[in-house]
Amino acid sequence: MANTGYKSFASLELYYTDDNSYAGTTKPNIVTDADYIAPVLDTVSCPPSVRYYNTEISRSATKNNCNSGYSGSTVTLTALANQFVSNLSVTDANNQAIAWLDSSVQIHANNSGTCELDTTSPTAPALSYSLVTSTTLSLSWSSSTDNLGVIGYDIYKNGVFLDSTSSGVLNYVVTGLSVNTMYHFYVKAKDLAGNSSLSNTVDVTTLPGILTLVAAKSIIFEKQASSWTDCKVATSADLQYTTNNVLGAGTNGTAFYLNRYRGIIDTSSVPARPQSAKIKFKFSANTVNSSLTFNLFASNIKIPVSQTVQLTDWDDWNEASFIGSVTVPANSTAYNEISLTSTQLDLLDSEQAYNFFLISNGDRGNSNPITNSRPTLSIIAETGEVYLECEF
Repeated sequence: MANTGYKSFASLELYYTDDNSYAGTTKPNIVTDADYIAPVLDTVSCPPSVRYYNTEISRSATKNNCNSGYSGSTVTLTALANQFVSNLSVTDANNQAIAWLDSSVQIHANNSGTCELDTTSPTAPALSYSLVTSTTLSLSWSSSTDNLGVIGYDIYKNGVFLDSTSSGVLNYVVTGLSVNTMYHFYVKAKDLAGNSSLSNTVDVTTLPGILTLVAAKSIIFEKQASSWTDCKVATSADLQYTTNNVLGAGTNGTAFYLNRYRGIIDTSSVPARPQSAKIKFKFSANTVNSSLTFNLFASNIKIPVSQTVQLTDWDDWNEASFIGSVTVPANSTAYNEISLTSTQLDLLDSEQAYNFFLISNGDRGNSNPITNSRPTLSIIAETGEVYLECEF
């Protein structure tokens, strides 16, 4: 039996007994909300013996037609017990109630609910950072949630507003930072009503600035003598090279050879005293089958970049100007580095040319060299250059 034979009135408070007679003023399950539909049962097409009634079912909805910045109250709409009837089953009667609730509850909430100024803050975003360089870094944060919705995020650097993003943007690249400097960042999530919440604060230190200065002049001096002592104490070299050549001490059985490297760095672009600095060098063809130690010395006489280097300039160093040393593994062609001392760092800011020597341990020591296996120092761009690396 279909429900089309039932009669329904939206707000008529008339109730009937099973034999369709008026029941008087006794009103079980009184329906008073005008939105409810109370059926007037047709006992002819739907006799009492095959009637099934719904159980009480409720649905809730939040008023969603408030002005910006206001939140709506939550309203409950109820289909009272026995409000819907079926000749099939209680489930069918309940499904009628559910269908009516689903189509009516939001309208009912918008009509009867109230609007209040929103005071609920968004959830706090979780802030993190990555990709730190000397002048930039990347911030990212988790998405905040809010009862009215998040409209965006404000980014703060050292407590001062930096920039904003929309609600869907959860990252930001910070630029223009100072090198080797600590910064404090946090993010503020905002909603339509002006409520906000702050993220955690992250402390980030930018990397030191790197300034790389290739040697403006790379000179390899060579001295030959039949006596090892004569090689070491000579006041002048026999010749000089400006292309790749060997570095160190050796002998071919008839003569001793001694090669020293002098580098000249143009430091006019150094903006201030570096926090640290190092001389870096490599060998393009290291054929020595054992490790070798190389020493870095400062020069006693500064040669300007524009000045021509003389053969006598190969001896402008002594033990008092020793800076540091590094041991190079056998056959290594990787870059090596020796850090400058504090005194040498002062020179980088005060002079416009920095002069230094690379000397093999055999040159510095007292033992006669017994072979002529010396590594080839890289001093041209094709194979690698000697350079100064400054950190600020």
